[in-house]
Amino acid sequence: MLVVCAEARAEDYVSVRGAYYRETSTRVIQPMVEVERDSPGQGVDVTAHYLVDAITSASASAGVGVDSLFTEIRNDVGLAIRKRWERTDASIGYRYSSESDYWSHSFGGSVDHRFWGDTAQLSLALGVNLDSLTARGRTPYCAAAGSFSCSLDGYYGGLTYTQVWSPVLITQVSGESLFLDGFQGNVYRSVPNFGYERLPSERLRLAASGRVAYYMPSMSTGIQFQYRYYHDLWPGSSPSGSDPWNINGHTFELRVSHEIARDFEVRLSYRQYFQDSASFWCDALVRTDCYGQGAIWYSTDPKLGSMHTEYPEVKVFWEAERLANVPVLRWFARGTFEISYGVYFQSTGFGDAKLLQAGYRMPY
Repeated sequence: MLVVCAEARAEDYVSVRGAYYRETSTRVIQPMVEVERDSPGQGVDVTAHYLVDAITSASASAGVGVDSLFTEIRNDVGLAIRKRWERTDASIGYRYSSESDYWSHSFGGSVDHRFWGDTAQLSLALGVNLDSLTARGRTPYCAAAGSFSCSLDGYYGGLTYTQVWSPVLITQVSGESLFLDGFQGNVYRSVPNFGYERLPSERLRLAASGRVAYYMPSMSTGIQFQYRYYHDLWPGSSPSGSDPWNINGHTFELRVSHEIARDFEVRLSYRQYFQDSASFWCDALVRTDCYGQGAIWYSTDPKLGSMHTEYPEVKVFWEAERLANVPVLRWFARGTFEISYGVYFQSTGFGDAKLLQAGYRMPY
């Protein structure tokens, strides 16, 4: 359904969600809880979350062709604070994520301003990621002298413009950039005859997208379409072909939401993604002549090669007001349940995947 640009109203809530992801070599179980405390009017809102990823994979690199199993636990906690004025919102946030061999600190902020009678909104977001990683049982080559870990720093910027044309029509355009500096591979993934993979240490990821959403009241149906173009490059590389990255990606997504009853909504979505390969990449698991002896960068990550993915999904929302008179269950009557199921088809050797998600959101 469409959401117009307007001042956010106070709504305290607690949300509990869970996700189960399964592909050929990987299983992920992810429970999460999120709490938000809103102030009425032009106040301050606080949001906090905590989630756990329990990851079981066939190899430490989450690759293919390896039989050994391992289980990894990732903890993720975050806090965000938002201040609201008449037509402007400003927020800051911090997020910490940790695994046994990977640690991440994220800092971010955003400013949203509404104008033209609250029919338009301009949003600016900035962020910094400071990550570090190591390898179990050894010191990776990317570690600085005297250290056992490698670093990866990221600097994000995004600008979004949203326009409400009518009560049933919204359009949105956005641009994003992410500069990455540091080790960008997998410390466990290896390349035949070369050892552990080596990737360029700098990467500038750029994306531009457009979205249109239209609601048909007579049919209680909303339609959204989004296109996103992605390109990455080595900062400062010449256009003559010396860029080791030069990946181009195209994403098309269609969503159709239908309100079957006042408290019951179904959403169908379908997404396709097409990508060409990085300039330096070669499928060394198939070809024996991929990389010459003088190769500077080499990897067997299939997601750096040409690939195509599809993701159809069905999602159901149910506002549980009908439980108000049901003993024991009436406590859930003020909230909303949701459940979704999707299948992730991909052309890489990782194989297809299935994703099941469920959640409950309740104001308090």
